[in-house]
Amino acid sequence: MIYPLAFGFANSECTESWTWFLKKLRKVIQYLDRVMLVSDRHNGIFNAMEAIFPDAAHGICAYHLAQNLKRFCKQRDNVIWLYYRATYAYRIEEFDRVMSELKETYCKVYDELLVAGVKKFSRVHSLKKRYFLMTTNIAESMNSCLLAI
Repeated sequence: MIYPLAFGFANSECTESWTWFLKKLRKVIQYLDRVMLVSDRHNGIFNAMEAIFPDAAHGICAYHLAQNLKRFCKQRDNVIWLYYRATYAYRIEEFDRVMSELKETYCKVYDELLVAGVKKFSRVHSLKKRYFLMTTNIAESMNSCLLAI
């Protein structure tokens, strides 16, 4: 289960707003060595995370990365399916096999994944245990609810 720990309201998604939020969050997190932040790679989040949680692992939301990858290919279904297979792989051998297939068939997508950082999107290479929590869906769900208000 995912439980929202905290949420805040800000004028915009910028480094200043995210810094404020992460400072507040840091005050209530007891085990800082276990922290892993999963984001959509927004610069404001990344900059604030580096300042407030410099030792935390940083992961990329699997869904958001998939959406970004779609711009590199015309046959989207197959490439996204391969991407998710690599992302959710439990064994390095499986990850390597799928990444090789991506490299052969969708070189631009493969290159973009390397730029993103294997440790940030791959479950098997993650610096912290991600289990099945690979997306920021809880944040998107809350955004949808709040927009209706």
